[in-house]
Amino acid sequence: MNGLDLNKIKTKAIEKFEKAVGEKLVAIILTGSVPQSAYKDGWSDIDLLIVIDSFDFDVKRRIAEVVTQLENNSGIHHGVNVISKNELLAPILPHILLDGKTLQALIDLRKYPDRLIYSCESIDFKNIYLPDNETLKKYSISNIGMFLRRNRRTLTTTPHKDKNIKELLKREIRASLIITKLAVQCFTATPQGNYRDVLNLAKSLFTDFDFGVVEDNFRIIDQWHELKDEDELLNMFRKVDDYIEKFTHYVFEKFQNQ
Repeated sequence: MNGLDLNKIKTKAIEKFEKAVGEKLVAIILTGSVPQSAYKDGWSDIDLLIVIDSFDFDVKRRIAEVVTQLENNSGIHHGVNVISKNELLAPILPHILLDGKTLQALIDLRKYPDRLIYSCESIDFKNIYLPDNETLKKYSISNIGMFLRRNRRTLTTTPHKDKNIKELLKREIRASLIITKLAVQCFTATPQGNYRDVLNLAKSLFTDFDFGVVEDNFRIIDQWHELKDEDELLNMFRKVDDYIEKFTHYVFEKFQNQ
């Protein structure tokens, strides 16, 4: 995705949400791969965190309609999370109230303020919530467990057919990258960004663990459009699943023995 395409996506998102939500729109934050210049056609989503003044039924429905319009216009899946202004500034029990993706977006926003692509004038974004070190560690280790549970649920409840195996593999590769990032965050108490940088840090932190699967994941992403053979996809899936199981338990043991 070039700069021109990105600007069009930003402009269209702001235009649509402003029209739909009106004065209740507080902010739009661009998250995920796009602001990291890591977007890949056919692989990446457009991820947005929408902040509104307050929730009601009509606002929720209008946001859903905008997301559908944006996806239909672009042909790209939009991962949209929504929080209130109060949850942005002073959330109650943030590691419970805010899901992992939202909390990560707020962490990243402090590090990369240009990810804020729209804001109203009534809020000082220097005051956005930022977890302290202890909360960051708790959030990170808790979400590693969440991804492990989700991985198991996916593989034990979803039939693996030709039409969905590639989509399932994409989901689990993403999970493996996020788990690696969360582990580094947990043991450094420092927000992390680019996945390739995270891998280098993981290798230096966890010197007795083999990250070959993660390295392979980057090659898979680069060749994503070319992958069609079901046996090859299943073999990749087995390796990613094995990584998620083994690395998660490795991290939990290290965390417990600190």
